[in-house]
Amino acid sequence: MKIDQIDIRQGTANRPQRSNGNCLPYSGVPFGMNYFTVQTNGSEGAWFFQPDTPRFEGIRLTHQPSPWIGDYCHLLLMGVQWQDPKSRPDFSGNYRPSEATFNAHHLAIYDDHFNVQTELVPSTYGAIIRYDFQQLELAHHGLMIQLPDQGRFTYTATGVQLTVSDYHGGEDPNLTMYIELTIPGFDPASSGFYDDQNGWHQATTGDGHQLTLLLATTQATIDCHLATSYISAEQGHLNLSRLSAADLTSLKNVSAAQWNDYLSRVTIQDHHPALVQTFYTCLYRLFLFPQRFYELDQDNQPIHYDTKARMAKPGLLYTNNGFWDTAKTVYGLFSILAPELLPRFLQGFLTSYQETGFLPRWLAPDERGMMPGNLVDSIIAESARKGIALDLMPELLAAMRDSDSKPAQSERYGRQGSDDYERLGYIPADKYPESVNWTQDYSYSDYCIGQVADVLGDTVVADTYWKRSKRYLNLLDAESGFLRPKNSDGQFKEPFVPDRWGSDYTEGSAWQNSYSAFHDIPGLMAALGGAERFDAQLTALCNTQPSYHVGGYQMVIHEMSEMAAIDYGQLAISNQPSFHLPYLFSYAGHPEKTQVLIKQLRKLFDASTTGFPGDEDNGSMAGWFIFACLGFYPVCPADATYVLGIPAFDHVILHLADHDIQLNTANNHDHNNFVQHVALNGHDYSQQTITHQQLINSITIDVRLGLVPNHSTTDNH
Repeated sequence: MKIDQIDIRQGTANRPQRSNGNCLPYSGVPFGMNYFTVQTNGSEGAWFFQPDTPRFEGIRLTHQPSPWIGDYCHLLLMGVQWQDPKSRPDFSGNYRPSEATFNAHHLAIYDDHFNVQTELVPSTYGAIIRYDFQQLELAHHGLMIQLPDQGRFTYTATGVQLTVSDYHGGEDPNLTMYIELTIPGFDPASSGFYDDQNGWHQATTGDGHQLTLLLATTQATIDCHLATSYISAEQGHLNLSRLSAADLTSLKNVSAAQWNDYLSRVTIQDHHPALVQTFYTCLYRLFLFPQRFYELDQDNQPIHYDTKARMAKPGLLYTNNGFWDTAKTVYGLFSILAPELLPRFLQGFLTSYQETGFLPRWLAPDERGMMPGNLVDSIIAESARKGIALDLMPELLAAMRDSDSKPAQSERYGRQGSDDYERLGYIPADKYPESVNWTQDYSYSDYCIGQVADVLGDTVVADTYWKRSKRYLNLLDAESGFLRPKNSDGQFKEPFVPDRWGSDYTEGSAWQNSYSAFHDIPGLMAALGGAERFDAQLTALCNTQPSYHVGGYQMVIHEMSEMAAIDYGQLAISNQPSFHLPYLFSYAGHPEKTQVLIKQLRKLFDASTTGFPGDEDNGSMAGWFIFACLGFYPVCPADATYVLGIPAFDHVILHLADHDIQLNTANNHDHNNFVQHVALNGHDYSQQTITHQQLINSITIDVRLGLVPNHSTTDNH
């Protein structure tokens, strides 16, 4: 499937109380520095786009990775007409969503208020935007630009240079984006700006708060070239010069080619067209994040803005990624479909460490300190186990050990409660919120450090960290079958309510958050009393009513309502803590339960504006669906091993760099919910896991489905 066949509005119908993805329809190139999206109502804050709303306020240059993080260094552009600027008119327009083009490489909107057809084609650092005024009715026409916070501008002979600074609370509260925009036929005498009190100024320069610029032109059709930089106006001008030779059509072809390079790495033949459409739409979302935070200098060498030192430095840097979300699915898929990306990403994460003293946790654009643990460790360990970027591993191992051993400097950096964790072997609930998740994630990070050390041949360090990775068991209450919060005195916190959310758990209750020892599921199962008990606990999780107590949240948060709405028991696939849960039945000897669950859960996804059961989160939920369709899933990414599920398509070809892998599924009917037989390269395969090396070295994987479980498949785990 090609990029022009994909509507990017999947998962964009949202509100704060209910998420169908909390996505934005990003137009851009893969991992671009900027994205562009239609704005329908800026007064709604982070939920500024609604797919069915005909209101059109312009195209927003955005860096918002999630509505819960918010935007920064953004601005709004729109083609408008006006009569007398001194009496400020309403600059909102109107469009027909069903007639608009929403592609990753091409936006096309007809505004029937100002009678202008707007087309945008993105590049890595900017865009070409065409404004075709099809009926000129008022005295002036041209481009409106709204700056959300502090900004300044200078008119030039061909357009405008401007800055915007609207990021507060980061390392550099004055983080600035520099923008240069050309406007053919630019008429400075008819141009000017409104201040934040709606006062009109006919001027060629200005600065202030919430400025709105009107840039007049003498031409009915204008092709504007736009480029941005976080470094300087001079770098922005250099970025623009590299775009100057392109026109709308040529750039559209270049942008499409970049997307099609990634989409073409998977070929599908299947009799479920809607499912295929959903798969490729999710594949588009997979290649959006992390975004570049580096540019290319005059010698085409990478350079970036260090927000802590507040200066430009050489090297790669990436941003807009929460590793608690993406480490579970996104980077595992990169390792299969685009392994060439990982050394660059890892080098960028290493740059973050070198400049802050800590490996990143949630970048947007610098450290936000969101979510528990430090699951970038998982990405590093997964890459090491898969033989990727081994030359970086000695430095990355040192960074992991250093980042995870130093006391926290603030809520943004370091292990929260690390002293207590070392003293007690767990995070105490009477001192820290979400203590169960922090304990589990620290245990997993320790395992990841051990994995990297083992790859590098340091068995002493590996053994030390592997032993530490068992600490999550200090919170296991074998009687109830849950991980429970403990206070500093070593006693379980009382009272215990399994479906109480928050306080001691992250975005869930004990049901969703007791089985995230990804690295030690057999050890957890043994501690609970064996496979039969583990299976009973998982079965109860799936069959228990989707009830919840608001607990520490003291209100119904959207994840609660989403779990209740789908009515899949306590299996809240709408959020990351549940991603691996369906696959745990295989560890207990019941892969048939995994298979039927995965096939049912896939029904919660489609390519529509309500296409996700919860927050998509930087490709993480799209990645879950892709794995669910391919037929395997990395329960423990750091082990470089996948648990088998149930494939969705008749025939899939994974185009690797050196050969193709064919995934064939026989009897792939809607009523067949169980795997009857698996063959790897023509030979019977009875295991319920497959290593990364086995997968990428394979030529064919043949699966046959059936109507009822085959007991022979349930005896191998």
